[in-house]
Amino acid sequence: MKIAIRTDASIDIGIGHVMRCLTLADSLKEKGAEVVFVCREHKGNSIELIQNKGYVVHKLPKLKIINPSHNILKKGNIEHMRWLGGAQDEDAILCKEVLLRKDKLDWMIVDHYAIDETWQLQLKNTYNKLMVIDDLGNRKHICDILLDQTFGRKKTYYEALVPKHCKLLIGSQYALLRSDFTKWRKYSLRRRVNPQFRKLLITMGGVDFNNITGQVLDIIKNCKLPKCLEIVVIMGAAAPHIETVNKQAKMMPYKTLVRSNVANMAEIMADVDLAIGAAGTTTWERCCLGVPSIQMVLANNQIEVAKKLDSVGASYYLERIDWLCESIDNLSRKMQKTIIITSSVTDGRGVDKVLSCMGQDCYSMPNLSLKPVALSDCNFVYTLQTKGVRKYFKNPAVPTFNEHNKWFEKIIKAKEIQLFILILDSQKAGVLRLDKLNDIVYEISIIISPNYARQGVAKNALKMVEDILLNRTLKAVIHKDNAASIKVFKQSGFRIREKGKNGVFVNYYKNII
Repeated sequence: MKIAIRTDASIDIGIGHVMRCLTLADSLKEKGAEVVFVCREHKGNSIELIQNKGYVVHKLPKLKIINPSHNILKKGNIEHMRWLGGAQDEDAILCKEVLLRKDKLDWMIVDHYAIDETWQLQLKNTYNKLMVIDDLGNRKHICDILLDQTFGRKKTYYEALVPKHCKLLIGSQYALLRSDFTKWRKYSLRRRVNPQFRKLLITMGGVDFNNITGQVLDIIKNCKLPKCLEIVVIMGAAAPHIETVNKQAKMMPYKTLVRSNVANMAEIMADVDLAIGAAGTTTWERCCLGVPSIQMVLANNQIEVAKKLDSVGASYYLERIDWLCESIDNLSRKMQKTIIITSSVTDGRGVDKVLSCMGQDCYSMPNLSLKPVALSDCNFVYTLQTKGVRKYFKNPAVPTFNEHNKWFEKIIKAKEIQLFILILDSQKAGVLRLDKLNDIVYEISIIISPNYARQGVAKNALKMVEDILLNRTLKAVIHKDNAASIKVFKQSGFRIREKGKNGVFVNYYKNII
């Protein structure tokens, strides 16, 4: 299989697009594919990095002057029009010259905010199929697959922008993470069984042109943090302010190490307790490893992701840098719940799912996630309290709304009880409750909304929780007549260990390893 990837990196663009394309390319290469890259020689490009990974890179020359009258992109994407380094027509002509030298490509992969159907149509005779990686949803494509790994995004976002036959791979379960993050996930989650705050990671991308790293270190100097705290700062070797940051690190009141061009990022992340980072592609890496994070927006296209993850309690969105000390303190106090939520965002297996769709075995994964309940969820939870559901409760009486409201307020404040809303494709699909009985055993219960009955939501929710609560035991107390629940839990590997004293309720257990 022959594949070409059109993507760029620069001081303005950053290296996130290139890094996720390299992740995909490495997996394709392992499958026997021949992969080449096409990149422009922008200032701050990553061409040498790609070449050092063993790939051929066809270089497009940097243009000294960009004519502002060029139709670089159709109206509506002015912000990224200069990222291509020329008009789409010019770029397409140069790409044709390179790609038509060999046989027709099986796949063209495009990860570039400054390319739309204009460029794609002109290159159409060079490839059989086209995959576009995007997260803006502001322009049309003629692709066969569109991948958007944005958390909580809906397929409807793109339906008017792509052909009807296009496969839409939408949501953070398709996040393109290197295999080492999947490898380190279990270790990372296991060491967070009883979370502590001893190691802090700061990573603002490979370039950090505005030296946000330096600003963060200046503020942290005055934060009241554990005296034993160790700080690890990750930067690109070509970052313009790396020397300044190195000097700052030596003056910090906490042990601070600055590292560049690291090859073991997953291992480093797995060993930290909390992170401060840009809300870019490393967001999904931190989520996969369950790292509680404070996110800073360094580009407008990061705002939506940062806000959505903050809204569900998966991370903190730092809108003002002078709130950093307070945010660190708040997050360090809520690490246990944050770890459960953030690690549910993605399991790190996105590449395998994408490769399946590039072949014939394409399946749509349920876009399921957890959100801690808020007072605004009180009504929704009450709508689930029907007679049909309550008859399997220890107290089968349906409460009045006033009774429910008082109970709900107590549950939100309870330290040993965690109540989550199950979110399926951005809609409330049910409730999941975890009662911490001790450091090892959690009692779990699930109620699914009638609107999502018999769609596999409970089964997938169990699978998601089991993937997170490693080294624990899950307990489910189920009414003997609740056949639907018994079936779901048995299919998920739960087994009877004991029956209740009155014989009405049965206790099912599963050890998560």
